Amino acid sequence: MRIRLRGWIILLACLVIATLPAAAQSGPTVNLSAPDTSRFPTISAYLDVHDADGVFVKGLQPEQVSVLEEDELLPVEKIEELRPGVQVVVAINPGPAFAIRNFQGVSRFDIIKQSLASWAKGRLGTSTDDWSLLITGGASVSHTSDPTRFLEALESDQVDDRTAQPSLDTLARAAALASDPLPRPGMSRVILLITSSVEGEIDQALKDALDQARQQDIVIHVWMVASPGALTTQSAQKLMSLAGGTGGQVFTFSGDEALPDPEGYLEAVRSIYRFEYQSRVGLSGEHQFAVQVQVNGETALSNNQTFQIDLLPPEPAFISPPIVIERRIAGAAENADSPAPLGGDNPADSLSPKEITLQVVFDFPDGRKRELTHSALIVDGAVVAENSAPPFDQFTWNLDAYTRDGTHQVQVQASDALGLTGATIDVPVQITVERLEADPWFVLRQNLFLIIAILLVFAGGLLFLILVLGGRLRPVAQRAAHRWRKVDPIAHSVLETVEAHARGLPGWAARRVHPEPPTIPNAPAFLHWETEDDRAVKGPPIPIHSDETLLGGDPSRATLVLHDDCIEGLHARLTHKPDGSFYLADMGSISGTWVNFSPISGEEVRLQNGDLVHFGRIGFRFTIREPVQILKPSIALEASPEVETPDEARDEEPDEEPGENPEESAS
Repeated sequence: MRIRLRGWIILLACLVIATLPAAAQSGPTVNLSAPDTSRFPTISAYLDVHDADGVFVKGLQPEQVSVLEEDELLPVEKIEELRPGVQVVVAINPGPAFAIRNFQGVSRFDIIKQSLASWAKGRLGTSTDDWSLLITGGASVSHTSDPTRFLEALESDQVDDRTAQPSLDTLARAAALASDPLPRPGMSRVILLITSSVEGEIDQALKDALDQARQQDIVIHVWMVASPGALTTQSAQKLMSLAGGTGGQVFTFSGDEALPDPEGYLEAVRSIYRFEYQSRVGLSGEHQFAVQVQVNGETALSNNQTFQIDLLPPEPAFISPPIVIERRIAGAAENADSPAPLGGDNPADSLSPKEITLQVVFDFPDGRKRELTHSALIVDGAVVAENSAPPFDQFTWNLDAYTRDGTHQVQVQASDALGLTGATIDVPVQITVERLEADPWFVLRQNLFLIIAILLVFAGGLLFLILVLGGRLRPVAQRAAHRWRKVDPIAHSVLETVEAHARGLPGWAARRVHPEPPTIPNAPAFLHWETEDDRAVKGPPIPIHSDETLLGGDPSRATLVLHDDCIEGLHARLTHKPDGSFYLADMGSISGTWVNFSPISGEEVRLQNGDLVHFGRIGFRFTIREPVQILKPSIALEASPEVETPDEARDEEPDEEPGENPEESAS
């Protein structure tokens, strides 16, 4: 009797030692899973919350949960309670202690099998859990959602528990099965280890199992099958401490105790919370966060989790940006004979179009599409239109301020929810403005001082002309004409030709000296469209303004976009040198670049005025505003020395005497 009482005292002491970790728990516990960043900046994770008694806390609200990300407290947008199921592994490690029978003749192993079978039958018809069974030297089944298969494997086992040798290899196999990928996110992992005392060196095996369980959040419950005296051995104590290190429970079974229902272990971990929050991380790299929960007036902090993120700013790109914008007088095209209507006092109000709509697209190079917060259209470094709310991909460019011809650099900038800002390349846009037929009174008021100055100059010029025509003044060129006749025979013949021509014109026309200069376009060169048979196509030519023009089909890489399937994203480069020459080079395109039907490579080829240029199957005639004129050689026949012409005889007449009056000779 004393021996039996002593055994029960030892058993109670072991139970107290096994339950020390749970008793030491003084408040709620929060376990945070690894985060899901696939929808960044929205981050989601699973949260397991238990009170001081180990009971799952139900009914958490978003205001009770907050996220501590990089020392910044952020609110939780959404939290929901789920029951995704449990991935459970039952590992049975029989030994001679399993063969001991009670007073009814039933072995401990049979009692354990009956208890497990009753549990599995109670779960028939459910499919939320993932079942696995391992019996050392016996039957096994892995990852089934049907409890019937688990029950069949348990009942078909034929292990002789009298000769079975317990081994911790079964525990290692169970830890590997429990660590396999979960059928559904948020499922818990549980191992029920039913074992007798294992002799030998077990420290390393237990350490490996404990480390793996902590990494994968596996809860290990231990049923020790042994007589009360065997529970005091070191191996038994180490096995029971394994459960405490993972948050599990220990039960000692000597054959007379009622076995606990395994469903109680699983019910405690079936529920879990899934929450979402908006991250404020704006830099690439590794970041850390934890969760803070308010439970019954107490604040509990979870374990820390880390996540790696790579972030790049958004990339906007124009969709078919205009190369040339022509502003014309409204109504001039419909009725050229009637004057254009003028808007108020400002003649620029009659120009059309008054605005133009530009469209862009946005790309996220890091693959994480997120909301935009701002976009702006920038022309010549100044913001001309911006969007602070959707749509962010459209801009209305007001053209009222552009009343003169000019080239303008256009760009779009965009910022996302993380504060990252990206921009397009500068796209040159040429604006041409038709000359305004303005209200004369408006012009008079706006240019009063200029008009007065012009009138004064005109009056002075008119007075000068009257004096010249009246013979009061003699132009310097006329006074010097007689000297030129004597000093320079060539100038004499030229002057005679001019005077002869002037005699057939009115007096005012004969005095005109210089012709009006021709109108010269703004661009130094142009590309005129050509058909496949090299005939000119009606339409405005493309002006070449920049020192470097990139031609291609990708608006984000080319400054002159050509829309054709044969055009590469970056097809060719046209360069304007400081000496006024132009050079063309291919950028490695497939369809090629051709000059006068000859293909060119990446080396620059100089273009001449009138060259025929092809980019794939698109043809142009290249013209230069001021081409360098090449002088053509001419052949002059030398007169024979023996024959003297009458003109030569006149040229040999002696000059006037030094004292002779030039005017009398001329008369």
